[in-house]
Amino acid sequence: MKKIIIALSLLTASLFYTVQAQAQVSDLEERTGKLESFLSKLPKMSGFINLRYQYENNSNSFDIRRARLDFKGEPAKWFDYRLQVDFASSPKIIDAFVRLKIHPMFNVQAGQFKLAFSLENPYGPLDLETLENSQVVGYLSGFNDLAGNKAAGRDIGVAVYGGFFKQDGYNIVDYFVGLYNGTGINVKDNNKHKDITGRIDIHPIRPVTLSASYYNGKIGPDGELAPRTRYGFGARYDDGKILFRGEYIKGKTDQKDSDGFYLLAGYTFADKFQPLFKYDYMRVDIANENSRQINYLVGIDYWPHKMFLLQVDYTYRTFIQKEKNSGLLGIMLTARF
Repeated sequence: MKKIIIALSLLTASLFYTVQAQAQVSDLEERTGKLESFLSKLPKMSGFINLRYQYENNSNSFDIRRARLDFKGEPAKWFDYRLQVDFASSPKIIDAFVRLKIHPMFNVQAGQFKLAFSLENPYGPLDLETLENSQVVGYLSGFNDLAGNKAAGRDIGVAVYGGFFKQDGYNIVDYFVGLYNGTGINVKDNNKHKDITGRIDIHPIRPVTLSASYYNGKIGPDGELAPRTRYGFGARYDDGKILFRGEYIKGKTDQKDSDGFYLLAGYTFADKFQPLFKYDYMRVDIANENSRQINYLVGIDYWPHKMFLLQVDYTYRTFIQKEKNSGLLGIMLTARF
């Protein structure tokens, strides 16, 4: 009888401690879940640095091309935000926007962000295969724009975007329509007119993109408004190894008509190397024959580690006036975190 009582006592104590331990584990899991939920709502920080070397006409220089911090947060499934700041040369805000993710077919974005124009413009420095953008994208898509904006392809405004006909994890049709100040980043509008842009991308199969863009705006103060209109067409094939991308853009800035196009080809092997070839044609002023410039680029991208990228580009620039022809060697190391 005594042995039975002892056994029952031990069993009762064991059950008590087991229940107590389970309660403690459950309480710990609940508190851990709450902490993870809280931490998930905090902004996530990342960034990168571009260290560049250039050699041209017996002159050479090192510089810090970009040094950016990027903060992203998603307090709720229907809402997220981004703040990206560049500290190279002088601190400036690059991106600052919020997004309302209402439906896969219709979402709203407001703040400072990329223009809804051009196939190449959406590429960030971590995605662009070459050190710099194509000439026509730089001149007619808000980088070193002929309208006078040096705005990293961005502006301040509001946009709607979405996609249709989803299959196998991608949309057959994506669209992006924006209304902007038209004066670039970190500045107020200087007239009452607002610029409108739109881009539609069609993906008949996953590696293929067919793109069309339109921009309609005005530049200058009220009473002295001049046209700033552009349209473009582009196509891309990218299956992770083989890359082809080309784009044509034409635009009017004040009374000057400009156009240009580029053709880019690349091939990735061993998941680390991507040799590149690019033909880059630009006419800043169609009426002025001497404004034509053609660049021939040969380059290679090398990823020694997923956090590092080394890019080497040699560009031979040609002009109607052949004495201006010159070569430019660029080397850039990107470190991300």
